[in-house]
Amino acid sequence: MKLLVADIGGTNARFGYQENNKSEIKHIEFLNCIDFSNIGNAMAHYVSKNRLNIENLSLSIAGPCGDNFVKFTNNHWSFDKRDLLNETNCNSLLAINDFAAQGLGFTNLFSSSNFLDKKILDQHELTLLNHGKSLDGTNVLITGPGTGLGVGTLVFIDNIPLPIQGEGGNVHFSPATNEEINLLEWLSKKVDYVSTEEVLSGRGLVNIYNYLCFKENHTSEMSSADQIGLAAKDGNILARNAARLMVEIFATSIANNILVTGSQKCVIICGGISAKLSEVFNDSMFHDRLRNKGKYKNYVSDVPILLSFDENNGLKGSAEAFYSPFFQRQKVSI
Repeated sequence: MKLLVADIGGTNARFGYQENNKSEIKHIEFLNCIDFSNIGNAMAHYVSKNRLNIENLSLSIAGPCGDNFVKFTNNHWSFDKRDLLNETNCNSLLAINDFAAQGLGFTNLFSSSNFLDKKILDQHELTLLNHGKSLDGTNVLITGPGTGLGVGTLVFIDNIPLPIQGEGGNVHFSPATNEEINLLEWLSKKVDYVSTEEVLSGRGLVNIYNYLCFKENHTSEMSSADQIGLAAKDGNILARNAARLMVEIFATSIANNILVTGSQKCVIICGGISAKLSEVFNDSMFHDRLRNKGKYKNYVSDVPILLSFDENNGLKGSAEAFYSPFFQRQKVSI
């Protein structure tokens, strides 16, 4: 099979190699997208460095993948599937949404009827943020902020998880408090369209921090999500408040998507930003916001919510997708 798997977001490209469908993913490497002019150059660098012979490609992409031409939502890369296949001399190429891959990365987790058992969660690098009761016969919401906001849904047919791909991070930002309404008004003067990922992403954390600086008449001292995240951990009040506000807005987004998708089996939060800000979930109004759904309060707040710390889960999902009968028609072959 000799499969190259990739999980590519707006900032980082993660690559790995799988000899066949029973092999572990090896030679895992993280590259910065900005260091390469296009995906072909990045892949050629990875293959050459690791001295690999590649026959097939399975790529999870932060953006829509339905057309032959793929444009990344939050970085400068784009590619034509057939051109990339010819350039790499591979036999087949599959491209799917990155949060569809994130969902499929948990295939082994859901093979257990008791997937919420702590030992099983530990094996999959998951921690429980919200206890609850998982309802069989319902769906799973996969979501998380990164360079953008990923949103995906897993449905189960004969206990096999199948992902529904979408671009839920680009719906309108839905404020739930007066503070968030003020934030929306402030952002509306800076961007034409205030999507949810304008407040739930790396740039979203920066936007919220800058808004709080404006509100407090304070000079903005930080310009990146990493800086703000570290400052929040170190006790910087504005940075900490920005992180709290983002996590609370995230709770509203999660609750809205639970209602839209019927995801009462569980929610899994993925992405590096959430993992880095994990302590903020309990140092905010996150759980109160989950319950802020009127007569559907229990429908939402009773759903188990898991936080993933597995940076390579997207690669695992890319491999799962390549072998899944569900995705065979989406492959491009020579």
